[in-house]
Amino acid sequence: MVPFARLTDLVGVSAHPFASDISISKPLWVPSGARGVFGGQVIAQSLAAASRTISSPFGLHSMHCYFLLPAHANPDIEYRVERLRDGKSYSNRLVRAWQGDREVFVLLASYTVPPTTLPENFNLASNSHQGKIKISHTLRFANETEDKSQSPNRPLSILTSSVQPTYQNPFPPHLKPWEECFPEEDRWQRFFDEKCQEWKGARRRFLEEYIKERRESPVGIARARVKRSDLSQNEETEDSPVHTRMSWLHARLDPSENPDIETVKAMIAYMTDFQFIGTASRSVGLHQSSTPRIGMLASLDHSIHFYPFPEGFDPSAPLLHVMESQSVNIASGRGVVQGRVYTKEGVLIAVTAQEGVVRADLKGLEARGLVEGGAVGDDKDENKKKIQAKL
Repeated sequence: MVPFARLTDLVGVSAHPFASDISISKPLWVPSGARGVFGGQVIAQSLAAASRTISSPFGLHSMHCYFLLPAHANPDIEYRVERLRDGKSYSNRLVRAWQGDREVFVLLASYTVPPTTLPENFNLASNSHQGKIKISHTLRFANETEDKSQSPNRPLSILTSSVQPTYQNPFPPHLKPWEECFPEEDRWQRFFDEKCQEWKGARRRFLEEYIKERRESPVGIARARVKRSDLSQNEETEDSPVHTRMSWLHARLDPSENPDIETVKAMIAYMTDFQFIGTASRSVGLHQSSTPRIGMLASLDHSIHFYPFPEGFDPSAPLLHVMESQSVNIASGRGVVQGRVYTKEGVLIAVTAQEGVVRADLKGLEARGLVEGGAVGDDKDENKKKIQAKL
């Protein structure tokens, strides 16, 4: 990574000189210890390429992607966009990422028009219908009112009830704000200074490189810490359940960066790939010091569903990514995690999901894999590289 690279550059693309539906990658980042480009960057640049073919007022509301092969820092990646559909309310794009003669990644994105404005008396309006409404359905609901005179094949009748305009999974309680949490680089620097002065060789260099990367990254990460009511005022704990990991993500934007809303969504796609699939290995106690230790950790896919951003949304404000392991099976070598992205005020703006390779080193071989973001697959240069999975 270029030191202090701008986040909007990392998630952006360049126009192809001859084809309007093809975009070219900007400088690609290969994390320390990884065999390929950071997966979050490939996702973000694919979204940037797709967005170039979408007209206002359409905006991204969901994306699903698969990592097919590891992408390398060179040559450039070509993002080839297929216009699957342009409708009145929804448009769909398919993006295929090619590096030379290798297809390394595929993404499907869906765009929709902005939400409608509800009337001020929405709750009253939802109750204004007198009597019954008719629906056709194969299920019988608990609030169904049966009319014995009706034929079994006629539509069911249900009573209307109050409707609330929104719902979201609640923001986690008792969290310390971003400003009171240790940035990832400071947390690991403190660990290094206190515990690792005797370390030598590759192990020491690996941690030093990771700390340096985090300091130079345009994305700040801090483990979200919880203050429990049953603890004293100054006592705190960071120990959420083993299947859950919560991280503050902060876009370190330069004053000259003023991203539009679609670029912000690409930035969120980039940032949510950090530490995501590692939540799965964490839930079963699999890491570099465990027995057996981790053998491979890599992303297979990634999904995001976006919901309306609050008015006055600040792209440089920290976001909370709550990541929860859903299932891990070491025998099959896979795990799946789900996540939720909140603003610091507690508004849920995105729901995430990822499946990845989670393998134990059962043969005692040196760990090989990716840094929680990227691809798995056959690669002719794979045996020439020694890779260390980083949690």
